[in-house]
Amino acid sequence: MRNIKNQLVGLDSRFEYRGLNQTRIETFSDAVFAVAFTLVVLSSTVPETFDELRKSIEDIIPSFICIVLIVVIWYQHYVFFIRYGLQNTKTVTVNTLLLFTLLIYVYPLKFLARFLVELYGGLIFGKPDNFMNDFGGEMNGENMTLLMTAYGAGATLIFMTMAWLYRHAYKKRDELELDDYESFATKVSLWQNVLMSAIPFLSTITAFFHPFGQGALNFAVAGFIYMLYPPVMITFGYRVRKKSKQLFG
Repeated sequence: MRNIKNQLVGLDSRFEYRGLNQTRIETFSDAVFAVAFTLVVLSSTVPETFDELRKSIEDIIPSFICIVLIVVIWYQHYVFFIRYGLQNTKTVTVNTLLLFTLLIYVYPLKFLARFLVELYGGLIFGKPDNFMNDFGGEMNGENMTLLMTAYGAGATLIFMTMAWLYRHAYKKRDELELDDYESFATKVSLWQNVLMSAIPFLSTITAFFHPFGQGALNFAVAGFIYMLYPPVMITFGYRVRKKSKQLFG
């Protein structure tokens, strides 16, 4: 039976993967991602009463949302290192910045996910009292601004750091012996991460400068900005496929 793992099923078959042998950078990074998962799942204490158990069960959906987002970041990280296998000082430095930001980002991510799940759950299922008991006294205009700013700044920095890594790989394209297609794919990944960072950056600016007032409306606008992801990324993907077909058939 053929070794499916070595065939890189599901990855770009036109790219020569230079980082198949795992390095200590990746091992350390995976450990940090594991810590991030642990912080998401175990961010609350062990329940000692039934009410606490109920609340921990209600925490499943916010935890799932956080885990999905962390997996997206992890996959981007995995693809970068399996593509290029870079181990120089700049790669280590930028990667450390990424991991540091990720660990700080976990808590505002978890809080925002829980806040939104309880907010919309209360509106949909007609139980606003639960939401008000948990957040009503805390989430004034100033705190909502701080929450959206912290979340957006974290997301911006994470994706800008990934774009920085891809820019570094692109500048090393001669040393890595990237062909025309691989150089093109590297630029695509760079600009993909720039776009991924631009949307939370716009949300952060909206939250911080609150042009719609320092209240619920501005919080809602800053949140709805993230709805730009589908049209922006779909349009970007369409243009990339069109350009790739023109250049490489």
